[in-house]
Amino acid sequence: MKFKYKAISISGTEQVGKIEAENKERAIELLQQHKLILVTIKEIRELISFKRFSGIFHKVNHKKIVIFLKELSILLTAGVSLVEALRIQYNQEESLYFKEQLFKILSMVEDGVPFSAALSKFPNIFSEFFINIVKSGEESGKMQESLLHMSVYIEKQYLLSSKVKNALMYPAIVMSGFALVGVAMMVLVVPQLVSIFEGNNQELPLPTKILIFVSNFMQHNIVLIVVGGGIILYLAKKYIQTEKGKSRIDSFLLKIPQFSTIFKKYYVARFAENLSLLISSGIPIITALQVSGDVVGNDVYKKVIYNSIDEVKIGGSIAYSFERSDQLPPLVSRMIRVGERTGKLDVVLKDIADFYTKEVDIAVDGLTSIIEPIMIFVLGGAVAVLVASILMPIYQMTTMI
Repeated sequence: MKFKYKAISISGTEQVGKIEAENKERAIELLQQHKLILVTIKEIRELISFKRFSGIFHKVNHKKIVIFLKELSILLTAGVSLVEALRIQYNQEESLYFKEQLFKILSMVEDGVPFSAALSKFPNIFSEFFINIVKSGEESGKMQESLLHMSVYIEKQYLLSSKVKNALMYPAIVMSGFALVGVAMMVLVVPQLVSIFEGNNQELPLPTKILIFVSNFMQHNIVLIVVGGGIILYLAKKYIQTEKGKSRIDSFLLKIPQFSTIFKKYYVARFAENLSLLISSGIPIITALQVSGDVVGNDVYKKVIYNSIDEVKIGGSIAYSFERSDQLPPLVSRMIRVGERTGKLDVVLKDIADFYTKEVDIAVDGLTSIIEPIMIFVLGGAVAVLVASILMPIYQMTTMI
């Protein structure tokens, strides 16, 4: 059940919000636990429950998570209890959706539920990787350090993934813009010229005939094109969400010329960073490998990592398993072997992550500088063909006069 409440805090400020509880009495009890003086409370009656759709319409961004972790770590380091630290975070949070989730987490922690277990109830905000780090912090008594390391990790991963996505986004936006301009030309401009060409009964060049054919098709089948395009996009999205579809897309990404190198370095950096943080946090090696495989983001590398788990279970080494994979550079397996021999695997993995993160930065910058002239050449050629198809018959008309 959901309730809308109005209350006054100890500082005298008025607070209005929503709370979810089994009944009205429990809702009042939870509010009082937060040292709020209740003014009014009323049940929210909904004809249709949208609870299961909340994850679709609400999303907590990386920046907010990073700030939340850093502030929580600072509060814990200063000697503030976890419950009080969460209450402070709840009171100052501006996002209504995240505020509601923090309230639920705080309520569970106050009832004696471990912090990691409370976080696991919100998988759309906190990943399995995140929860394992928090759990290790609880067991080792170094919660504040774990949270701080986690905030740095999330920030680095966000910057790295953003750089790769931006490199892919640039050509996609340019090509989409050109496609929209092309559609506008076909629907609005070309039909005006067709009437001029038809009145002269002249033989039109092949490029112009193709242009007119495409224009006529688009005018008479615009609904079919829009509906068909929507259906294709919907089916493609559904296919990608299947296990087979995702596996094929992940494999395809590693075969795209120029981009494949970036993707391979990106996934190696991400895996090494994940495993390094998990091992340094005290997570058992098999669990750390399993979690790293689950969050690496690519099925090809997930299989490679899972194969190493089988090797470790029978007493083998991670390096030996990686040496048999074509997806990992020889440098990775050699450095991991050194880390296994010296007992400093987490340090070596951190060095691997830093090295390949820099490699991704360099590769993306280089690719962006190459893409720009290529895009200009491609678009220039397409515009030239479009203009030539229109001007060629006009030039023929002028020579006949």
